[in-house]
Amino acid sequence: MKHTLILKSHFILLLSLWGWETGFSQSVNLGNPPVQNFSRQHFKAGTQIWDMAQGKNGVMWMANNDGLLEFDGTHWRLYPLGNGTIVRSVQVGPDDFVYAGGQGDFGYYAPDQLGQMQYHSLRLLLPEAERQFGDVWDVMARAEGVFFRTDNQVFHYHEQQVNTLFPPGKRLLFMGEWGDKLLVQDSDFLLYIFENGRLRPLGSPAAFRHGTISATLAIHPDTILVTTIKDGIFFCSGSTFEPWITPNDAFLKTNRIFCAGLLADGKIALGTSLNGLVTLDRHRRIYQHINKKSGLQNNTVLSLFAPRNGLWLGLDNGADFVDLGSPFTILFPDGELQGTGYAVQVYGGKIYFGTNTGLYATDWKTYYPPEERQKFAMVKNSGGQVWSLNVLEGDLLMGHHEGAFAVQGLEARQMTKLQGIWRFLSWSPGIAIAGHYSGLAAFKKSASGWTFDTTLSGFSESSRILARTAGGKLWMAHPYRGIYRLQVDPARRSGQAEYFDARQGLPSDLGNHLFQLGEEIVFVGVRGVYNFDERQRRFVPNTRFNQIFGEQTRVKYLRQDDTGNIWYVTDRETGVLLVENNTLEKNVRRVPIPELNDKLTGGFQFLLPADAHNVFVATGQGFIHFDPSAYTATDSVIRLVLHDVRLKNGQDSLLFGGYPKGSTGLRNCTLSSRQNSLIFSFSAPDYPGNEFIRYAHYLEGIEQKWSDWSTETDVAFSHLPWGHYTFRVKARNQHRVESPVLSFSFTILPPWYASRLAYFLYVALLLGVVAGIIYRQHRRFEQEKQAMQNRHQDREAQHQLKARQSEEAINRLQNEKLEAEVTHKTQELASVTMHLVHKNEILNTIQEALDRLQGRVAAFPELKKEIGQIIKVMEQDASIDADWEHFSHNFDQVHSDFLKRIGEQFPHLGPNDFKLCAYLRMNLSSKEIATLLNISVRGVEASRYRLRKRLGLDTETNLTEFLMRY
Repeated sequence: MKHTLILKSHFILLLSLWGWETGFSQSVNLGNPPVQNFSRQHFKAGTQIWDMAQGKNGVMWMANNDGLLEFDGTHWRLYPLGNGTIVRSVQVGPDDFVYAGGQGDFGYYAPDQLGQMQYHSLRLLLPEAERQFGDVWDVMARAEGVFFRTDNQVFHYHEQQVNTLFPPGKRLLFMGEWGDKLLVQDSDFLLYIFENGRLRPLGSPAAFRHGTISATLAIHPDTILVTTIKDGIFFCSGSTFEPWITPNDAFLKTNRIFCAGLLADGKIALGTSLNGLVTLDRHRRIYQHINKKSGLQNNTVLSLFAPRNGLWLGLDNGADFVDLGSPFTILFPDGELQGTGYAVQVYGGKIYFGTNTGLYATDWKTYYPPEERQKFAMVKNSGGQVWSLNVLEGDLLMGHHEGAFAVQGLEARQMTKLQGIWRFLSWSPGIAIAGHYSGLAAFKKSASGWTFDTTLSGFSESSRILARTAGGKLWMAHPYRGIYRLQVDPARRSGQAEYFDARQGLPSDLGNHLFQLGEEIVFVGVRGVYNFDERQRRFVPNTRFNQIFGEQTRVKYLRQDDTGNIWYVTDRETGVLLVENNTLEKNVRRVPIPELNDKLTGGFQFLLPADAHNVFVATGQGFIHFDPSAYTATDSVIRLVLHDVRLKNGQDSLLFGGYPKGSTGLRNCTLSSRQNSLIFSFSAPDYPGNEFIRYAHYLEGIEQKWSDWSTETDVAFSHLPWGHYTFRVKARNQHRVESPVLSFSFTILPPWYASRLAYFLYVALLLGVVAGIIYRQHRRFEQEKQAMQNRHQDREAQHQLKARQSEEAINRLQNEKLEAEVTHKTQELASVTMHLVHKNEILNTIQEALDRLQGRVAAFPELKKEIGQIIKVMEQDASIDADWEHFSHNFDQVHSDFLKRIGEQFPHLGPNDFKLCAYLRMNLSSKEIATLLNISVRGVEASRYRLRKRLGLDTETNLTEFLMRY
């Protein structure tokens, strides 16, 4: 919806930018709308299409000689009638069942469990006497039931019953609608309406005696239009019928109106038996006449149906879709020649079309009667290739393969036989320059008109693409050479050329072109748009156009209309740049027109915006007329249908026929593991042929994102793993309007070896195997256990014996090791202790000698002082050497933490007490102890006495023995 609003706003803007003439112009009815033909080769059934109807989903149903045809815009499908005869009539009921009547049978089609339409005959609900009847020509499905008309009876189907509404012997001509009532016409031309469960005479008007009715149309709440097969059209707005006079009554009566319908824009569509389709406008004029010459397969229209976006025609041989809502029409001025278009010009009250077969013209007006719409006159003397049509100073000049021509009315006057005049360019008042196959030529205007003057020397290249600057310079582009800037002097009959190629900034020497947009000249190459920078004498990129189109895009055509909008053709698309003038800057909106892509004449693109409603496009086959004001997206929602879902191979491969049964929607389909390759078919039924429809799909469960947009309407998936899937699809038209997403869910069951039963069996088997292995292993274990116990007992006895022997040996070795360590430590401790004793004795001897020496050197104070300092140092050394910490550590290692234990038992002992205990434990003499403690022997005795008191020993206990045992 968003894209629709944007597109509408674009063209509202386009109309507002076109100028004041917009209010006085309208689209002309030249040309024919696009027609799509569907022949027997398409639907592979009988020839005639007798009736048409459309379902709520947009799918078309057509009554055919071989049965009921279904068409979803892409796929055709045939449903035979119960007795295999011709289907004459069809209509879709409010219940969305498809009701049909044929030869000797009538009934309805409804979906089965697979979503496939199945026929259900209602004939057997009739009494036996009523079952023989001919063709059922009309079907009307209404709220009060479904009505089937034969030549002699109307059958009423309601609440599972079928009743007859006429007595035997009555002949009936027509059944249709009369306002909100059902109307029947009999052979006496009497009219009946259905009320209260029966048919009654209409009363007023009681009869229609102007022939057989072919259609009734409610053109106004109180006016009904009645068409007849041979007698023209009538209307009833009260109690009488009056002729509905048109300018073409004779034509309509002669060609017989076989069917009729109202179109969405208020026009009336008439299908004739002899001359195709006719549409009447609000002025009762024939607005369009489409027959075999203008695209239909044949001229006999048996039925028509007007959906929201066009008109379906059921023909005597095939079906055609006429796109009446299209803003594009096709015209061939040269008739059946259908030559290539090159130029269009509106001039002097006429419109001229230049083709490869000559120049053709018709009057330029808003409405063309049927006899004039395709009646173009060939301009005299113009046969052959027309290259251009240019209006210069109020005159129409034609560039032609045979030379230059001045065109007036329906005659062309040749000005020169100089072969190959491409186009004309105004140079100065009364002077024109023309490019031709071999250079340039000058023309002058006099009182008698334009005449050839001279060719210009100095330049001989083919000069088809010309533009003139405001400064009087002439630019010429040659697609296979490069670009030239010419200094032209018609008076001197000469021109000087300056050549430019890729060395001056062009992307290549080939493919160059130029276009004049107002006062500006832009240059294009194989990519990008350029301007010429005079100061640099180089071509530089045009940033404005390159931002719009892209620097790598090849621009093939540019044309500026009278309101400043620029029509363009690139290598990717055709469209228009809408230029909006604001107070400070210009806004440019790019509007692509996909319908014109690849339509313009290759290499000679031409487009004429005549006014806001009429743009003419030269194509490779004739011309296209385009009404920009009608180019809006009429669909806010695109209907999308799933045609069917099938397996890729195998019999009975249909999984879903396209029609869900009841209101449950698309059901979840469950498939076996082998049914894992599927084909999905889908279509947009409102767009027959799907030319501008693109589709994207996404299989949820295996894919991660939507596919790219494509035209494919069939998608296949192969070898899907088991699991749950949802297929999603959506459509998009040329206006970028997207459809709602259509979904279909299905589940592929796992293979038998991956089913729940298989897993249960796997588990049971695994448990059995595990149990067997465990039992076997248990028995083996018990046997091995007993054998191992026996071996273990034997080995245990041997091991215990060896262990006892080893333990004894280890104990012996450990004791020997401990004894050796104790001996070593004792020796080391005794050695250290004796060393200290000897050292202290030596120090004492030295100290005594120094004491004696100190008395002798009283006369030398300084020497005495130094000797005194030495004595102090020796005293300090004696205390330092008593490294008690080291001694106590080694002592405890030798004597099993003796000092630690005695300290824990007697915490009140002092440091000297610990030393004395250690020395006594070593069994040292009092003299040795005195030396170590640096005291006298008497002092040692005193210390021994104090130690005894602190240890709590009595007089009978020997201190040394106590410490030795401790």
